[in-house]
Amino acid sequence: MTQTSEKSEQASAEVTDVSREAVKQDEQPRALWSSERAFILSTAAAGVGLGNLWRFPTLAGENGGGAFLLAYAVAVILFAIPFAALEIAIGRHAHGSVIATFRRLGRFFVPIGIGIVLLTLVINSYYFVISGWTLGYAVEATIEAPPAFGDFTAGYASLWWLGATGTVVAGILAFGLSGIERAAQYLMPVLLAALLGIAVFALSNGSSNEALAFLFRPDTEQLSDLDVWRAAFGQAFFSMTIGQGYLITYGSYLPAHVNIPRSVAIVAGLNSGVAILAGLAIFPLVFAAGLNPGAGSQLAFETLPRAFEQMGGEAVLAPVFFWLLFLAALSSCLAGAKVVTAALREQWHRFGPVTTVLVGVSAIVVLGVPSALSYAAPGWTLGGSPVLDTVDRTLGSNGTILAALTSSLILGWRFSAARLRHQFGVREETASMLAWVVRVMPIGLVALFGFGLFTSGS
Repeated sequence: MTQTSEKSEQASAEVTDVSREAVKQDEQPRALWSSERAFILSTAAAGVGLGNLWRFPTLAGENGGGAFLLAYAVAVILFAIPFAALEIAIGRHAHGSVIATFRRLGRFFVPIGIGIVLLTLVINSYYFVISGWTLGYAVEATIEAPPAFGDFTAGYASLWWLGATGTVVAGILAFGLSGIERAAQYLMPVLLAALLGIAVFALSNGSSNEALAFLFRPDTEQLSDLDVWRAAFGQAFFSMTIGQGYLITYGSYLPAHVNIPRSVAIVAGLNSGVAILAGLAIFPLVFAAGLNPGAGSQLAFETLPRAFEQMGGEAVLAPVFFWLLFLAALSSCLAGAKVVTAALREQWHRFGPVTTVLVGVSAIVVLGVPSALSYAAPGWTLGGSPVLDTVDRTLGSNGTILAALTSSLILGWRFSAARLRHQFGVREETASMLAWVVRVMPIGLVALFGFGLFTSGS
């Protein structure tokens, strides 16, 4: 029998296995991405979001620029890419939601799948709030000058914009997988073009030399700082959506002919490219205005508008930048909500797809109310900090790393080398090596960093 015939039989056997599982669970046939390009654009859009346009410049500014970027590159290449490929592969093999995927690994792992869906639900609850801010700022900047952040959050604007964001997300998801595809098809090119335009303007008119040195000349002493590496790994896992169910869910809709390693490499390249472009668009303006690059989460909403004003381009730059932020945020909101709604759809078959979308998005919005009210008139706090900041610190960083390592450890040991070989289309020896890599890496990370990997620097 030829090698081609063997592969064909293996593919047929896997499809049959998936079909039997679907019949047993009384599921409807699962939709598929229309092409590899659609999958790549949608997956890249899911990771780009605020993770790279808001969170990456913030963390880079707080952690020394170049040292953080170098640590981030190491985290993406050596850890995030293999973990991402593993999650997509097992999602395509299981052909179901996050919960269904872990159920197929063994009933004892179902709580892990449920935990990941709940984690994504909570992370999206405050992510929707920040996305609402970007929408509010975009509208305000289009009408007149963007307001000061304190003025913007003085009333209940955070709450109203949270509801508006949820409405937009629900409207797109109501069209199913094709809605995500169509959104990504337009969002990604527009996002890249706008970001590139701002970067060219910033490098031409801002302090380009200072910004380039800040980003690409790492201070080697900072590389010995555990907090820099912890922040870099957290950002790599966050921006590549490792351990959050995005990749398993999107992988479950992936056609069998799509090459996973190639797709993941392209997604990682787009993801990291947008992060670097965001730094090149932001830091020249910040340095030119004599402002602090380590301003933290206020960098986008307070520091940049001041930089736009001092550069004399506020009327044009501010609306473009904040609409850019919202489009990026929207793409990630769609992916996060899809993880939740896909799980709901499989658990409650009697609900139609539109009903499931409404229930899932409503749950995210309702859970986001405390975070919205922490930056609104009531000023809700948790542990002495705004609710949003506390949730982001404990779950957005530490929770993401913990979920990524836990899920990767389980997936690596439960997903055999033979299945990896089939999903990746590689030789048996290569599959065996990859299997051991993804099994050992989570253990190696914990051994290397210990508990410090999960503790935030102050």
